[in-house]
Amino acid sequence: MTGKSQIADRIAARGASRSAAAAAVDAVLGEITSALAAGERVTLTGFGTFEAAGRAARTARNPRTGEALEVSATTVARFHPGATLRARVAGGSGEPLGAVPDLGSLQGLTASEPTPVETPVPAATSSVKAKSPGGATGKAAAAAKAKAKAKKADVKKRADAAKKADAKKRADAKKAQKKADAKKSSSKSKGKGKKK
Repeated sequence: MTGKSQIADRIAARGASRSAAAAAVDAVLGEITSALAAGERVTLTGFGTFEAAGRAARTARNPRTGEALEVSATTVARFHPGATLRARVAGGSGEPLGAVPDLGSLQGLTASEPTPVETPVPAATSSVKAKSPGGATGKAAAAAKAKAKAKKADVKKRADAAKKADAKKRADAKKAQKKADAKKSSSKSKGKGKKK
């Protein structure tokens, strides 16, 4: 999973210092958050539009108890992807766009500048350090790949075991049927001998 830290690493790999890249990411996210909190709409051409939208009061149900709950009206953040973003995601192109032309202006930013709102990074991603600017190609990706491989092997092993057990059951049933048939024919032939 890619987080703020990994995005800052990718920007730094394209020509900025790590602290300037982290400060730039924080500054952009802080400005978007501040604008949304003020009820403004933020449009990043090609990427998408962020907007604050009202959600009306409603009655909901607690799924465990079925009890009716009153949910008050609130404002939520919504994102609508732009045409370029939709096309890139649909095409599966995860390649970076290339070097950012003017990262020299980022050098003036410092990580110590306060940002209006700090967006927390989930604990699971903050401890993972990416090995390359590719982001998720580090330890997390390797662990996820190994886990998926192990799961696939486990599923295959279970399927093979089920097939073997099924084949054994059928073979045992066939044997039992043959035995019963043999016993039946044996008892019939004994019965014929007595009648004579």
